[in-house]
Amino acid sequence: MPTATIVRRFGQFGSQARADGMSFEILERSMTTIPITLLFADGVTHRFDAEPGEKLVDAASRSGLSLLTDCSNGQCGTCAGQCVSGQVELDDYDPSVLPDDERDDGAILCCVTRVTEPVIVELPYDASEASAEEAAPQMGRVYSVTQVADETLRLDIDVDTTVDFLPGQYVKLKPDGVAETRSYSMANESGQSRLTFYVRIVPGGLFSTWLATKARHGDAIEVSAPRGSFFLRDDDRPRLFVAGGTGLAPFLAMLRAIGAGRYEPSPTRLIVGVRTGKHFFAQEEIASLKEAFPRLEVQYSAEVDAIENCHEGYGTDLIASTSVDPRTQVYLCGPPPMVEAGRNAMAKAGLRKGDALCERFA
Repeated sequence: MPTATIVRRFGQFGSQARADGMSFEILERSMTTIPITLLFADGVTHRFDAEPGEKLVDAASRSGLSLLTDCSNGQCGTCAGQCVSGQVELDDYDPSVLPDDERDDGAILCCVTRVTEPVIVELPYDASEASAEEAAPQMGRVYSVTQVADETLRLDIDVDTTVDFLPGQYVKLKPDGVAETRSYSMANESGQSRLTFYVRIVPGGLFSTWLATKARHGDAIEVSAPRGSFFLRDDDRPRLFVAGGTGLAPFLAMLRAIGAGRYEPSPTRLIVGVRTGKHFFAQEEIASLKEAFPRLEVQYSAEVDAIENCHEGYGTDLIASTSVDPRTQVYLCGPPPMVEAGRNAMAKAGLRKGDALCERFA
């Protein structure tokens, strides 16, 4: 993937720079460092300087900000933001994580973004998530590992300190004696001391192989602080949740939070798509959640061997199967091709791609 350049004209914040009595071009000529402005979702603004060509995340770190990142090489999308003014350059990245049309609209991946001139970047999370050092991980213990469907394991971990998180966020897990971490979304409700995860068994996968063959009750496992900008927004807009495989996990956490009365109970439709009818899991949990949240509509889809009352085909086929309120906020979680198919299906259903919140995983 070649490097890319993102160019944005002065947007709604351009007048702010002009009101200061100077243009970005004058600033660039007269300063050896480059001014950067970050706009966070809670309205907080942070300004700092970067060296020409410096990575945005590195410049932010020098100023005391820890931007949300995970892979740090343009492969996951955790650090996505929007360049609303100015120009940046992007190092190599996975185009399935940042499709061309999103890039052309100003979307960036902060971990591979290099600063070449003054820019204003919007980030989809609150400043509090970036202003402090991340809390140290805690050690947990494996409570149970259960196979719940073809190629899917349920992992329950006990921790001493309850974990508060925004529904949809994830943690990094590292078993004792294993060198690398892996990221998984919680399926349980926030504030619990037992965390639930759904893990796809990947042939040769480091974590899933350990989980399927070696993990035992009581085994130590490191659990990071919660991370991620894919989380439930609390508003009155209708919601459409589209899950691919184990991408169902964060939606279970979201639905638990709604059912518990912690979020606006807006009309919500959940679409669960899997490869075969034997890959479904957590159906009893979903039925229970539906009882607690009557405005929840659930649809199932399997590419082959569909079960009763299940669409045979892709889950994204169902996005336009009923009329969709144009105000709908769409949440997509699954493999990159599924997420991109979902965004395309949104457009066919008359929804704006900009109204999608996406979590892509390998």
